[in-house]
Amino acid sequence: MQKALTNKTLEALKPLAQRYEVHDLLCPGMSVRVSAKGQKVFSVKFRYGLDQKRMKLGVFPRITLATAREKAIDILRQVDEGIDPTKRRRSPDMKVESVCGEFIRLHAQARNKSWREAERILEREFVGTFGQRDIREVKRYDVLEIMDAAVARGSTYQANRILSNIRKLFNWCLERGIVETSPITGLKAPTKEVSRDRVLEDVEIVRLLRACRNDVYPFRQFVPVLLATAQRRGELAEMRWSEVDLDAKQWVIPAERSKNGKPHVVPLSPYALDFLNEVPRFLDCDYVFTTTRNSPVSGFSKMLRRLSEGSQTSDWRLHDLRRTAASGMARAGLAPHVVEKVLNHISGTISGVAAVYNRYGYDREKREALETWGEYLVQLSGQRSAQNTHRT
Repeated sequence: MQKALTNKTLEALKPLAQRYEVHDLLCPGMSVRVSAKGQKVFSVKFRYGLDQKRMKLGVFPRITLATAREKAIDILRQVDEGIDPTKRRRSPDMKVESVCGEFIRLHAQARNKSWREAERILEREFVGTFGQRDIREVKRYDVLEIMDAAVARGSTYQANRILSNIRKLFNWCLERGIVETSPITGLKAPTKEVSRDRVLEDVEIVRLLRACRNDVYPFRQFVPVLLATAQRRGELAEMRWSEVDLDAKQWVIPAERSKNGKPHVVPLSPYALDFLNEVPRFLDCDYVFTTTRNSPVSGFSKMLRRLSEGSQTSDWRLHDLRRTAASGMARAGLAPHVVEKVLNHISGTISGVAAVYNRYGYDREKREALETWGEYLVQLSGQRSAQNTHRT
């Protein structure tokens, strides 16, 4: 049955023994279904793809005829735009905690190999303070309070990192339409950073290695291996046993974790192998350095304070060990381009056109460099390498 529905027509519809339906001539697709008990329910029919679908609009008179038509027209408009209106979309969660989680999952992980550091900073500094607040309500002074607190506790460079990561978060939110404007537009870093040139002296290396021997897994082994391989902290923290070939005496950092996006072969000196052989292996766990058995090692700040006190050294960071190793290899007379290959630098003496055409991996030279450096560490620590002992 078809009629031009009006309020008067709807009121006149009487129940019958079986339910029946009246189609609205003024809104094609919409109809009212009258049940045997007299209930009058508006609905709209449409075809989405190959499927015929129906959506309930409401019960008359709790919903008016005009409102039912508006809802029906909106549903039909969505269908015309290629949207299936039966797939209900939940309103997005705008809490800081949820948005930060989506930012890490959808943006940081895909674009930033050091995304775990960004996740750590945002969770500790931003989510920890404003986790349950709507991100659209975060103001400029809120971010400034976090940065000021970092500066007050002496973490001036950390304040810069906080601002940098929150800025990336809000820029992503702008692109996604989550916020209309960024509250920190034009906000400057609180501290001007100076490139570090800290290199540990031999006596400091000796003290540090001695402090490591008095420590426990994982840092008892982690710090000496970091110093022996000259790799980045994050790369070693995520080291897997599946990447290590003890027979070939090498570790291959996969492309997805390498800074230049290419696999990086790291020869393992006897000195480094000695410490890796000390590391316990856990069932169903591929991480070399872990305290949870399902995630990489963390807690570097506490470790740094502990080893600094234990070694009576100061003003050094884990990244300074990389610079220390590079300086030590250079001091031993190893060619700069070989040291750069060990460090996996993407620029330096072999860059530009030379980098394009020079595809030689320098694996032999890298091994000689790291073994030379490892032998020097053995001499400093006063320990004879077990690997060398087995060979004699």
